[in-house]
Amino acid sequence: MQRFRNILVGIDLANADHLAEFELTPPNEEALRRAIWLAAHTGGRLTIFAALDIAEPARTMLQQELEHTEGNLERQAGEILERFVVRAKSQGVEAVQRLGFGSPWQEICRQVLVENHDLVVIGTRDLGQISRILFGSTGVKLLRYCPCPVWITRPDPNWDDLNILVPSDLSDVSQDALRIAVNGGQLVDTRLHLLHAVEGMIAPPAWFGKTQRKMVNDFLCQERAEATRRLHEQLSLTDYRTLPHGVQVHVVDGPPDEAILKAIDDFQIDLVVMGTAGNAGLSGFVVGTTAERLVSHLKCSVIAVKPAGFECPVTPEA
Repeated sequence: MQRFRNILVGIDLANADHLAEFELTPPNEEALRRAIWLAAHTGGRLTIFAALDIAEPARTMLQQELEHTEGNLERQAGEILERFVVRAKSQGVEAVQRLGFGSPWQEICRQVLVENHDLVVIGTRDLGQISRILFGSTGVKLLRYCPCPVWITRPDPNWDDLNILVPSDLSDVSQDALRIAVNGGQLVDTRLHLLHAVEGMIAPPAWFGKTQRKMVNDFLCQERAEATRRLHEQLSLTDYRTLPHGVQVHVVDGPPDEAILKAIDDFQIDLVVMGTAGNAGLSGFVVGTTAERLVSHLKCSVIAVKPAGFECPVTPEA
C-alpha cells in the first residue's frame, strides 16, 4: 500500500439528525481510522469527503431556511468535516476536506478524477458482514465504476497482525493486486496467501478406467504445475522477500468463488485484495465467476483494483 499517496475517505452524513450534533457511525469511524493510519504510514495526503444527495430545488429551499435559523448548509457540513481534518493533522497527516452535492458514488468518482486520488476508503453499513454496502447503491457502484482502487473496510481485531488473500487469475490486474498486497504487508506483520483456482478441473469419476484416470490426473498435475510456475513468476515481480512470513502459494481445483470463500475461512483472512476486469466491474474479477455474488458472502475487508485503461463513466464536470 506504499503506492497510495493521495487518499480519499468517504464520510456519510446522511444519518445525521442534526448536523451540529453529528457523530460518526462505527463504519464511518473505521474507514476514517484506517485512512488516517494508512496516510500516516505512507506519508500520503488525505481528503475527507462527503456528498449530500440533495436535489437542487430542495437544496435552495434548505439554504433559504437555514439562513434564517442555523446558518449555511455548506458551512455546517464543512464544520463537521473540519473536525476530522483536525484529527488527521493531530496524527501528522496532511488533510483537507471536500463537500459535494449529488449522488455519493458519482461525486466520489468525480472527486477522484478531478484531484487524481489513488485510493478510496469507505466503511460497511453492517459490522458483521460486508454485503449490505456492496449491494447498496454507493458501494457496489464505486466497486464497478470508481477509476481508482476502492478499499471497503470492516473492523479487524488486530490490524498489526493481518492475513491477506490475493486471488489471482494470472492477469495483469491480478499482478497489480499482488503488488499492492505485498506493499501493504511491509507496513504491518502480515501473512500473505496467493491463490489460484484451476476452474473446470475435477478428479476423474470412479467409473473411468485405470488408463483414463491416469491421463486425466496427469493433465491436472500439469495444469497445477503451470499455474504454480506462473504464480511464482508474478511473485518475482514484487518485493515479497521483504515479508517476514513469506508468501504461501495455493493452487486448487474448482470454481474460484468457492475456492476464495474456503480460503477465507481456512486461513482466517482479514483482507482480500483482488482485481476487477474491464468495464464489466467485479463480474469478471476472476475468470468464470460472478464476483458480486461472491462479495456478498465476504466477512472481511476488501480492496478492489481496476485494470489499466479502465474508463470511468462519470465525467469530471458536474
